Amino acid sequence: MTPKQQALYALMENAGYSIGCIHTAIALLGQSREALDDMIIYIEDHQPTEREVIEHIADISRPAPL
Repeated sequence: MTPKQQALYALMENAGYSIGCIHTAIALLGQSREALDDMIIYIEDHQPTEREVIEHIADISRPAPL
């Protein structure tokens, strides 16, 4: 696990998110440093619910329109 992935994992774990939510976030965002940074900032700034985290993952995972 990269340092960014470890940071997101620890942040989500400390915030009380379920292990399923944490593993899903790492699996889907883990290859993109920018996406990991975005999610870390989002969680720190907004303290979102698990549903909001999943919605945010979907938003940042969508390809940009042509």
